[in-house]
Amino acid sequence: MLVDRRKPVARYVLFADPATQERFADVAEAAYQDLARVDQWSGTASLTLPAAPSEDTETKRRGLRRRAVEHVAAAEVLTVTGALSAAGEAARDLPDRVVGLGGCAAERKLAATLGRVVLELVRDLAGVPLDDQRLHPAYGQTLRLAGELQALHTMLVAAPCPDPFGCVRARQPEQWGRRTEDVEIAEVRAVLLELAAEDEG
Repeated sequence: MLVDRRKPVARYVLFADPATQERFADVAEAAYQDLARVDQWSGTASLTLPAAPSEDTETKRRGLRRRAVEHVAAAEVLTVTGALSAAGEAARDLPDRVVGLGGCAAERKLAATLGRVVLELVRDLAGVPLDDQRLHPAYGQTLRLAGELQALHTMLVAAPCPDPFGCVRARQPEQWGRRTEDVEIAEVRAVLLELAAEDEG
């Protein structure tokens, strides 16, 4: 069977319904191309991420009652490329929007996992000098992954879940060969599957 290699392929998300998967691949490709256009801008961008509360708590006395006070760290501000900033904003905001739209359990779980992976990758890339971020092996696939997260949200806006009993999941890794992009995909997908395994545990 001949496969048109020019057709968009979703790398990280797999819908159970083939027609839905085909539509998703087109939407994800369009989202990635939007990020790629942002990447043509050579300036820098700031991405603000909320810091998680510290696990250490301090107990203060107010009258006869005692209350626990959480130490909340300052928000995290990263200096990244414009495309990475857009990817990070999607990862920060879209999982909650999927919940707000009434996404099914599978959609909510996958959106949360994709968001966690993209943020982890963006934080890693923010530790690289700005001029070298685009050269990092995981850079292009981080944008791809963010594009698929955006597409998951877009699909849910357009239509409700087609099958609440497992409509979508993380795509399992295949042996794609030895091309550079294949290595990049494997690097990002390994993180994705590790987080998905944590969610199942």
